[in-house]
Amino acid sequence: VAGLERITGGEIAIGDRVVNELEPKDRDIAMVFQNYALYPHFSVYENMAYGLKIRGLSKAEIDQRVQKAAKILELGTFLQRKPRQLSGGQRQRVAMG
Repeated sequence: VAGLERITGGEIAIGDRVVNELEPKDRDIAMVFQNYALYPHFSVYENMAYGLKIRGLSKAEIDQRVQKAAKILELGTFLQRKPRQLSGGQRQRVAMG
């Protein structure tokens, strides 16, 4: 579903829509790893900003997006904390951000 493996048979349906021919990025889904996939030495902010930084976004754009995601995920007060200082649910939300 997320594109980690090639489709070799059958159909992938999301709701009532078959998505085999769509690129994974166009399937309107998200994936969250069980182990959170967070860098333990980064703050919450740095973890959330990392993907944007390596894509070359400006610092202002990164900050805007991280702040927006943090607000939606109710993580605004945790941005300077390290993952080890968070609950499991908070870590999961950082991984989604």
